[in-house]
Amino acid sequence: MADTLAENVAELTQEMIDATVMQMPQQAPLMNLVERINIPDGKNSVEIPRNNSTFSVSTPTEGDEFTTTSQFDLTSTTISPTLRAISVRITERARYFSQEDIVSLVSEELARAQGQDIDTDISAEFSNLGGTDNGTTNTDLTIDVLRATRRGLMANTVANGGPAPDPIYTVLAPTPVENLLANLGTQGVVATGTATGQQFVPAGLSEDFIRQYFVDGMPLVGVSTFWDGYLTEDGSSDFICAMFSEQALQLAMSKDWDMKIFEESEWIGVVLRTVADYNSGVGKYANWGAPVTADGE
Repeated sequence: MADTLAENVAELTQEMIDATVMQMPQQAPLMNLVERINIPDGKNSVEIPRNNSTFSVSTPTEGDEFTTTSQFDLTSTTISPTLRAISVRITERARYFSQEDIVSLVSEELARAQGQDIDTDISAEFSNLGGTDNGTTNTDLTIDVLRATRRGLMANTVANGGPAPDPIYTVLAPTPVENLLANLGTQGVVATGTATGQQFVPAGLSEDFIRQYFVDGMPLVGVSTFWDGYLTEDGSSDFICAMFSEQALQLAMSKDWDMKIFEESEWIGVVLRTVADYNSGVGKYANWGAPVTADGE
């Protein structure tokens, strides 16, 4: 039976890893909405190829030679990982608490920290998406903006990769979500021609939104929509949100988060260290996604 903090924590390492991995998607949605590419050992980056040419169909006369040919041209984007680390000191007094408490508290905070780092790394790429930003600075988000953005991804030209492939997702900050739902009718009352001048929202889409408010993955304009509390405001008090194909953004993972335990003479307790190596980018066609500017106030 383990009788020191280091042995106790070491004994729980796999449980904490399992609990952390399980909770990360709940803490940060973006890691499950983009394409993940594992970088094999011996490689310090990943090169993502894409077609840089278009082919044309000719109508030759029977018996004649071809006079027009198409040429395949290849280009690529390189993503290099960045080393990440979290070092946590756990006091010797933690042994006074149950193993279940240690696993729960440590894994929950690790899941938040690790998930937030991956999430913010991916969302920083929103501004690099090439589709038209239909949002307006300091203006509340409306359903028309999402509708126009979806149309832009569907009408993307062949030279820029063609229509964005499914699945397509929208990721919004909490304030734009609230403004969007208000635009859809969740403010509770709407003007009518009744004697009172007001009535409760009628049965239909608005009523459904009020009943469940907002559930991750809710389809809006045919696109699964998620909220992300880690998006940050820019200098204009706006959020840069996005609508994108899963294949527009890549998470290049050289090393997933690990966990090791150390003892130090200068510290009464143990040190828990987790390390990972990854980075994200717009690896294929930038026009398979579009930023969406939305007011943050």
